[in-house]
This record gives sequence, C-alpha cells and structure tokens, in this order.
Amino acid sequence: MRLRMAALAAALSVTAACGGTATGEQQLTIWSMWSEGEPNQKVLAEAIKDFSQETGIKVKAQWKGRTAVKNFLPSLNTATVPADLIEGNHRELTRQFAATKGALDLSDLYATKVPGEQATVGETVGEAYKRMATSADGVLAQLPYQVSTYGWFFNGKDFPDLAANPPKTWDDFVKLLDAQKGKGRKPLGQDGSIPNYNLRYLEHFGRALMGDEGWHALAPDKSGQGWLKPEVLKAAQLVEALAKGGYFPDGFNAAKFPAMQQKWANGESDFLYQGTYLPKEVTPYAKPGFEFHAFRFPEVGGRAPTMNVTATGFGIPKKSKNAEAAKKFLAFFLQKKYQDKVAGVALEMSVRKDVPAPPVIAELKKGLDAGEVNRADVVDMGDFNSKVLLPLSDQLLFGKVTAAEFTRQMAEQAAAYWKSKG
Repeated sequence: MRLRMAALAAALSVTAACGGTATGEQQLTIWSMWSEGEPNQKVLAEAIKDFSQETGIKVKAQWKGRTAVKNFLPSLNTATVPADLIEGNHRELTRQFAATKGALDLSDLYATKVPGEQATVGETVGEAYKRMATSADGVLAQLPYQVSTYGWFFNGKDFPDLAANPPKTWDDFVKLLDAQKGKGRKPLGQDGSIPNYNLRYLEHFGRALMGDEGWHALAPDKSGQGWLKPEVLKAAQLVEALAKGGYFPDGFNAAKFPAMQQKWANGESDFLYQGTYLPKEVTPYAKPGFEFHAFRFPEVGGRAPTMNVTATGFGIPKKSKNAEAAKKFLAFFLQKKYQDKVAGVALEMSVRKDVPAPPVIAELKKGLDAGEVNRADVVDMGDFNSKVLLPLSDQLLFGKVTAAEFTRQMAEQAAAYWKSKG
C-alpha cells in the first residue's frame, strides 16, 4: 500500500511539472483583451472550445478586457506567470512585453503550417505584419490575427457614388467639403478633446509628403531643426487651412468624447476620420438606415500616406509551462474558418488576405492587402508627444497658431525638451 501511494505521488508531481492537471490533462490559460459578450470574445470562445475537443488540451480563458497586458506585466517579475497566452496589440507586446525580456520568440511557430492548410503561419500572416510583431531587438513577440486601421467614414445613403469613386487627391476631397459647406453643412466631425485624434491630420499629411521614415525621424531629432523642413511647413499649412475653413462643427474643440462622433453618426456632419472599430462604437447612436462606408486618406502632393495599423494578437511568456500547447492554439486559431468569423461576426479585418473584410471597410483592407502598411511604426517617445507635439498640434487645429508659428515653436520646444533630458 505504501509503495502504491508513493508511485501515485510521483506521477502527480510529474504532471504538475508539465503544466498538466491531476488527471494528466494538458491545461492552457489565456488572458484575453476582450470582455465577455463582445463579438471578438464569442469568436475566440468558439475556437477555444473546438481546440479543446480536437486536441484534448483543456483551455481556461480569462476575459480581462483592454488592460490585459498592463495587468499581466508585473507577474513577469515573479517565479510563475498566471497565463500561457497574453493578448494585446502589437505595440504592447513588442515594446512593453518584449522589453521585459520575458517574451518567447515565436520564430519556430511562424515556420510551422496552419493546421489543415499548405501555408505556414508566417506566410499566412505576411511580411508586413510579421515586421510589426517583431520587437526592436529582433524578438518575434506576437502572433497577430486581426488588424485595424483608419479611414474617412461616411453615410453611403448621403453619398451613393462615393464608395465606388472616393476622392483620389486631397484637393478633390476639399472640393467635396466645400460643396457640403455651401449647403450649410459643417462637414467634418472631430472629437477635439482627444489630442491623438487631432494629430492625425498633420501626421498623415507629413507621412505623405516626407514618407514614413521622414515623419518618424522628426520627434527623435534632438536639434529640433527637422521641424523646420519645408515638408513639415506644407503639412502644417494644410492643417491650418482646415482650421480656418469652417469645416468643423461649432464647439468641436471643447466637446467631450464621444459627443462629436455620436453627432456624426446621427447625421450632423458628413465625414469622420476614425478607426475601423467606429461602426461598432456608434451604431447605437446612428440615425436609422445609416450605411457605413470608408475610404483611404487621399493623396497629398502625388502620394497617399501608408495606412497606420494596429495588430491584435497573442504573445507567450518565456515562463509559460505550456508553451508548446500555446503555439498549437495560435496556429489553430489562424485557420480560415475562424478568421472568417473575425470578419463576419466580429466585423474586424483578419491578417489573412483570403478573408474578405466586412463590406463597410472592404476598401480599406484592399490597401492593407496590397502592402500599403506604415513602414516605420509609431515611435514611443515617452512624454515628448504629451509635452510638446500634442499641445502644439491642438493649437494648430484649433486655429490658435499659424503653420509658420507651429513649426517654429516645435523646433524651439523640441530642442529644449531634448536638452532637458541631458
């Protein structure tokens, strides 16, 4: 009897060391960024259920919401981690997660095949999103499955020809805005209380005129002289023209988010530059029969800015006791049948080129599938944006400074900022 008990104890200790349960089952814990009841959560839950049935691997999902990565990071300083998979956007996983040196490199996962398919995980994800999933020191820290971008949203009922024939150039778009203004409209919705939203105009003008690398080189320039380049002045002049053109609703600069996007959805303005998540956010406030459509940011100076992308996906901590099972799930979830649901149920865009986007954002996905993805990702400049760029960008869009004053003050304040950093 004593020998049998000793043998049983030894068996239990082995399964515990392997991350299994007392019955010998493998167990996998996922911290998801979705909350229970969200469309994305339902898609992921279905895939988890199928995965467990097909593999016998038990999966415990915890629906943590958007703070999943933030709440997970402190555990990396402990002996164990509470999850084998952590879900977040690519910036969270390639910067914050990978920066801890606690992120597992997923290169071997990218080399494996998607279950039941001929393509590898890496081929399915594609080079543009693989680059975005890689940290500055070369760690492939994320397996993305879903992407979002930005577009000019409008009601197709009000502009029946625009979906098929969007404005190609910024001048074409301004003519459209002027025509609407001539009808007594304030055509551009804008939640001016969100500085990052206000910056998008300047950023897109700048990236079109300077290229991605040129725009993203401005903030780290310790001399501040980059802000005096003629391309920056031209971008600022285009923003100044918007500020002085009477295109925004009265009080937009003081409105509290999401007041203005709700008013846009109710038909009080015509166009809103926002993320592909917008239709889901404003549908409860939209006027009856609203037909959501979107087009890319038009060409400026002969070139359209590439599309800013946020990629959602998973990382695996090095301390995971079930890393191999976690990799199996990621490859499993990348299958087309689940990615079809990302588009059809969650109304988001899959990384897969063979998964059509929901009709409302189909035009935007064409650009992404063609590789028109920002080649120099948004630089994490600490408090530079909050202390220098965003306040001055707000003043430019609100018409409180001219383009020339903006560029001069940016050059001066950027130099002073970097000097203060030593």
